[in-house]
Amino acid sequence: MLEDIKKEDVNIIVTKSVSRFGRDTVDALEALKVIKQASARIIFEQENLDSQEDDADMIISIMETLAQSENEQRSENIRWDLKQKAAQVTSKLYNRSAMDMIMMIMES
Repeated sequence: MLEDIKKEDVNIIVTKSVSRFGRDTVDALEALKVIKQASARIIFEQENLDSQEDDADMIISIMETLAQSENEQRSENIRWDLKQKAAQVTSKLYNRSAMDMIMMIMES
């Protein structure tokens, strides 16, 4: 889509929210810079925010940073949960159970 913006095939992007705009804060801000350099704009529906507004860059930066932090925390929680489940003796991963830290294949 950024290529279309650069070629001036697209001049407005509408997206659901700031958190869906980029993978991380750096990506989102770089994309926003490309969009603004091409005299295009992006509208975030959920936040009711338009990149042409005066303070939009600062608001988008803050919101993107918060979204990235939430994603990192969610990922950390999932990893922790998977480690905890793997450490439980009753884990039924791939039809196996762990007894005294020895994996045994269980007949179905």
